[in-house]
Amino acid sequence: MKRFTKDDNFQFLFFALLVLFFGCSVMQQYYPEGQKTVLGLIIVTLAVSIAGINRERTIYRSLYGFLLVTAAVSGMLSFFEDYDLSILTLAALLMFLFSHIYSALKQVMLVREVTKNHIIGSICIYLLMGLAWTFLYLLVLEIYPQGFNGLEHKPWLANLFNVLYFSFITLTTVGYGDISPTLPVAQFFVFLEAILGSFYLAIMVASLVSIRLSQGNK
Repeated sequence: MKRFTKDDNFQFLFFALLVLFFGCSVMQQYYPEGQKTVLGLIIVTLAVSIAGINRERTIYRSLYGFLLVTAAVSGMLSFFEDYDLSILTLAALLMFLFSHIYSALKQVMLVREVTKNHIIGSICIYLLMGLAWTFLYLLVLEIYPQGFNGLEHKPWLANLFNVLYFSFITLTTVGYGDISPTLPVAQFFVFLEAILGSFYLAIMVASLVSIRLSQGNK
C-alpha cells in the first residue's frame, strides 16, 4: 500500500474532501438520519489530511490525533439522549481545521519550487476554509439558535450539508440569500469569510505565479 508523504498528501486530501462533500449531499437527500455515517466520513477525511505530516513532528501529530479523538468520542456520545456534547465536538473540529489550514499554508506558500501537489494543495486549503467556516457557523447556531434565517435549530449533523452549502456560497461571494445571518455575531463571521475568500484567491494565485516565474528564470 502506498504511503502518504508531503509530496502527495494533498492529492489524497483533495479526493477525500470531494468524497466527503458528495457523501454529505447524498445522505442529506436520501438518508437524512444517517448522522453516524456522516460523522465517520468527517473523521476519516480529516485523518487523511494529517497522514502526510512528517513522523518526526510528533507534537503536531499528537495534537491533531487528540483533537480528532475528542471530536469522534464526543460526537458519538451526543447520539445518546443523556449527553449533548455538540459544542465540544464542533470546537475540536474547528481547532483542528484552523491549525491544519495554517500548517498547509506554510507548506504551499513557503516553497521555492511549485509542483502539482502544491497547486492541488492551494485548492485543498480553499476547501478546508469552507469546511472550517461550516463548523464555525454550526457552533454559532448551537449557541444562538436564532442566528440564521433559513436554518432550523436541530442536531448539528442534520444541518451540516445546508450550512456547508451556505459556507461555500459565502466563501465564493455568490450569496443567493436563501440562508442569511440575523445576529451581529453571525453577520461578522459571514462577512469575514467573504473577505478572506476573495483575498485568498488573489494572494494565492499571485504567490504561485511569482514562484513559478522565479523558478522559470532559474
